[in-house]
Order: sequence, then structure tokens, then C-alpha cells
Amino acid sequence: GYELFGDNSNKVHLTVSSQLHAEMFACALSKVYSFGPTFRAENSNTSRHLCEFWMVEPEMAFQSMNDSMELAENCVKYVLNAVWEKCQNEIQFLAEGSDVSDHYIDDLEKARTQPFERIAYDDAIEVLNKNKNAFEIAPVLGQPLQSEHERYISEIAFSRRPVFITHFPCQTKPFYAKHGETEFGLRAKAMDLVIPRYGEVIGGSEREESFDLLKSRLESIDQAESLAWYLELRKYGTVPHSGWGLGFDRLLMFLTGVSNIRDVVPVPRYPSSSLKY
Repeated sequence: GYELFGDNSNKVHLTVSSQLHAEMFACALSKVYSFGPTFRAENSNTSRHLCEFWMVEPEMAFQSMNDSMELAENCVKYVLNAVWEKCQNEIQFLAEGSDVSDHYIDDLEKARTQPFERIAYDDAIEVLNKNKNAFEIAPVLGQPLQSEHERYISEIAFSRRPVFITHFPCQTKPFYAKHGETEFGLRAKAMDLVIPRYGEVIGGSEREESFDLLKSRLESIDQAESLAWYLELRKYGTVPHSGWGLGFDRLLMFLTGVSNIRDVVPVPRYPSSSLKY
């Protein structure tokens, strides 16, 4: 790929997300989405990560973070209910597997029938710190949440229900997330949907539409030149917009109850796996 599309002065990178490009179409067509492979060049050998995975990524003009969360909840519930209604035999078969949690059926039932909970990041940190000795990595205000923290919020704090964690510290979210004042101070208008056993399955935010603010952030990370085309979307006016990405493979894990993401992908790509396939 590098030989075809790059040269010594123009490095080529793996596609991490369709989001930035989808924003172009959302500003013209109002509501769009992409569904395709995403690549991460990280040496991460865990049961929840791959070097290649698939994401569903909608982008919506004139949508707030709350609108985004409503769409995300409706989308997940639509899939869960469709599978529940059409695949009962398969669900019962999977429930008998040795790899499947005893909570598998109950988790599906709660997720498809009950409202998803919501909690602000600062409140989540307070909840976690009441039992901080239970974690390998202690929760710290201002730092990203670990997978064990996400699972605790969903499984313990909210009795195994899906939970939207919202309004994160600005420094924990990407440059394109819009900032806003809250009771906790300036926070990113971002949300993560966390689910029992698997942690984060959706991440999203309102997008920063201010040309000046976005330019300043891009300059601070030395990306103003390489992402000039993205900044150009704001130069002559734009609209408020939001979006999110759903990890399709993790949703499959939740639907099937398996513990390792490699079991829901026909040919999983992870560090060193190219030697095997």
C-alpha cells in the first residue's frame, strides 16, 4: 500500500475510522453511516481487541449528544430484539456453552427491554473510588477509564445493565470532540456505552464545529497541515453534528456470550497472526 499511495514526503497510514470523511457527507446529506473494517496497529493481545475489526459509524447533522445516545440505544435494541425473536434456538444452544456466562440470557433480556442508564464521568469516578481496592488499576479523576472500571459501572453499580458514561475530561477525548461547561467544569460532550462483561461497545461525541477552536487543537498536535481538508469543512460555515462508532465484533460477543473476540471473526487479525493465515 505504501508503494502505491505514498512517497518519502507523504506517509500513508492505516484507516482507523470513517468518521472524519463521513462528516463531509453528513453536512451535505444530513444523516449518513458507514460500515466497514477498521485497523489498529497496536500490540494488544487481549480477549477484546483485534488489529482489524468492523464498525458501524453514523454521522448526523443537527444532532446533539443526547440525540446520539437515543439513536445508539434504539440501534442496539433493534438488533437485540431481532435476534431474540428470530434466533431463540441458537440463543438457548449458546447458553449451554462452557465459555458463556451464567448471566448471558439475563443480560440480553435487560438490554433489550430496559432503558439504558446514564452517568456522568465525574459521578462514575466517585462510584468507583468507593470500592477502589477492587481494581488492579485505581480510578483517577482526569484519566481514561480502564476496562475493569467500565465493567464495574455496568455490572455492579447498575446491576448488569448497559450504561452511557458521559461528559469526559477534555484531555481524554480526541481533538474533534466538542467541549462544554457542566457542573463539573469544562468537559467533552462525549459518551461511551458500556455493557456487562465486555465494557465499551460504542463511543461517540458531538463534533466541534468552530473553525478557530478546531484549528487551535490541530495546531497543538501538529496536525493542522495533514488535516487541512477536515478543517476546511468549517471554514465557510457548518452545522452542529454528532456521531458514534459501534464495535460490531463486540456486539456479536454480547449476542453470542463468548469471551474472546477472535471467536466471532472468521479470520481474526491480531499481532503476529499474519504468520498463520
